[in-house]
Amino acid sequence: MTSGRQRLNDINRSSDRLTAELEGYPSNEIRPLLLLRLADRLLDTCFTRMLSAYSISASEYHMLAVLDVCDGGTSSPGVLSELVGQTKANTTRILELLLLKKLIKKKKNSMDARRHDITITKSGRDCVKLCTNSTIGPETKSMMEKFSSRQLQELESLLGQLILVLDDKSRDGSFGA
Repeated sequence: MTSGRQRLNDINRSSDRLTAELEGYPSNEIRPLLLLRLADRLLDTCFTRMLSAYSISASEYHMLAVLDVCDGGTSSPGVLSELVGQTKANTTRILELLLLKKLIKKKKNSMDARRHDITITKSGRDCVKLCTNSTIGPETKSMMEKFSSRQLQELESLLGQLILVLDDKSRDGSFGA
């Protein structure tokens, strides 16, 4: 298994190579993107490992946790897709898995029969509570204690700025154009 230090060395080497290949694109702009991708993968791996004892994936947990705090524990697939940052296709797949596990219910919307409402069940709420209190909460707290409150504020601010920039780019159509 590759260590964190080795992964960071790999990112430094690959960003230096990319800088050489992409004329005019400085490594100080490439490296943060590579670090974000790696951090995302590692977080997903950690959460998946933590939740494996509960027979639930990190994506399923995230969907349930978001649904749990929605008004009445109910939302639409489209809204859930936006809130958890998943594609609509992936959201549908996750919701089907949660339906099979009886952690959510799906019914036609009373105002618009073309739409569906997704509601978390008591079993779903119990699952979120158990996973959060037994594993996710303590493990996340332990991980975040490695940072000072100032570092956490900076991280939150920088990630918030990045999200706004990416959102603006995707909305105005200039991202990837």
